Amino acid sequence: MKKFIVTLATVALVFALPSCKKCTTCKITYTDGDPTYTYGEICGKKTVRDAQESSCQLSASASGGTCTCDKS
Repeated sequence: MKKFIVTLATVALVFALPSCKKCTTCKITYTDGDPTYTYGEICGKKTVRDAQESSCQLSASASGGTCTCDKS
């Protein structure tokens, strides 16, 4: 019975702890020598993080730069 209670407590603890937050930070590097532009860190749902990455890539292609995104 003691093993069951320990196992149950362990399972409850795993579900009670918050999950890891996934974040993305994107940066545009311009080829014409302008300073880089860094978007603010976005955390949350994948759709929100993907929207920032798409926006960065679109802006970079329109201005002749490159977009890099770091995921954490």
